[in-house]
Amino acid sequence: MKPLSLTVALVLAGCAAPGPFSQTETKVVQVMGRNWTVTTVPRQPNAFVAQRDNNNLQPFGKPVALLTPQAVRALETATGCKVVQGRLWQDVSARFHADMACPG
Repeated sequence: MKPLSLTVALVLAGCAAPGPFSQTETKVVQVMGRNWTVTTVPRQPNAFVAQRDNNNLQPFGKPVALLTPQAVRALETATGCKVVQGRLWQDVSARFHADMACPG
């Protein structure tokens, strides 16, 4: 009975391993000390959007790093999927959109 109650407690606490998202799920992951919010795109299977925080309101943050590799890492960490090559783009709001190849 203990393994079942532990599993239920972990699910209720939101401690699930990275994996497929539900239709409206949002996850926050950390890449190079910065928070990235990864969300699904409604009505588009395996499409996700990642947006970086505003440096946690700290004016003297870490050195500048390229955003695209950070976005790829954030998307892949949050979803457990891989970004489809050539299907990652950034919009004018600095959000990264990606089509993902998810297992299963």
